[in-house]
Amino acid sequence: MPELPEVETVVRSLRPRLRDARLGTLSWSGLGLRLGRKPDIEALRSICRGGHVTAVRRKAKYILVDVAGSTGKARGSIIVHLGMSGRLRVMDAEDPRPAHTHLVFGLDGGRELRFIDPRRFGWVAAAATPEDLPELADLGPDPLAELDGVRLGAALATSRAPIKAFLLDQRKVGGLGNIYVCEALFRAGIHPRMPARRARGKAEPLYQAIRTVLELGINNRGTTLRDYVDGDGSAGGNTSALLVYGREGENCGTCGGPITRQIDAARSTFFCRKCQRR
Repeated sequence: MPELPEVETVVRSLRPRLRDARLGTLSWSGLGLRLGRKPDIEALRSICRGGHVTAVRRKAKYILVDVAGSTGKARGSIIVHLGMSGRLRVMDAEDPRPAHTHLVFGLDGGRELRFIDPRRFGWVAAAATPEDLPELADLGPDPLAELDGVRLGAALATSRAPIKAFLLDQRKVGGLGNIYVCEALFRAGIHPRMPARRARGKAEPLYQAIRTVLELGINNRGTTLRDYVDGDGSAGGNTSALLVYGREGENCGTCGGPITRQIDAARSTFFCRKCQRR
């Protein structure tokens, strides 16, 4: 599933293509998306019809396309979650639509914004403000824009959850996912099953590790393991920069010991037993 660096990369690649673009028609495949839910097409059309894009931005793992009417008054946002295999691409209207294209937003200049999702775990919605949607209203602080070591330490002190589960909880920190949590915990020397409250003494180095792995992922245009591509259709280049994730059995670059893989809450966790002692 695309995480914060991948979503930020998509946003940055779409922003110059969508800036001030005029929106027109909207077509839908007729199929449900996440959990079989059908998108509210009328709500999307009411925001898009005759409007223009004023901004493309990110909130945690969500893509927000802000739209205003002809008078410049804000109408709301198109909100996209990519799920596991979702892609958001600007393409020429004359180009054949790829299989599994579920939503198509007509743009000026003979272009289309297409939401493509083979697994249909993604989600597209319209809202007057992002906070109108419960999924966004309950998000924790953004690790690159709203979090710091002090705030992280205060949150850790009150949690009994394992540190990895804490960091993956979007209500605690908005935008982190499995890949970058594994990488951050390794850089901070914290065992993934350590109780969060016991990790509060390492809040500052953990926060710095989180920033480092996220910024590295963004600089490398995201991590492509299977489905992820950016808004131009290009794969990310961050896989070679991963220190532990996906490297089970390889030697740790710090101590030389083997990288271990274990399952936590049905997710793979990669870490070094020597560098991250419990």
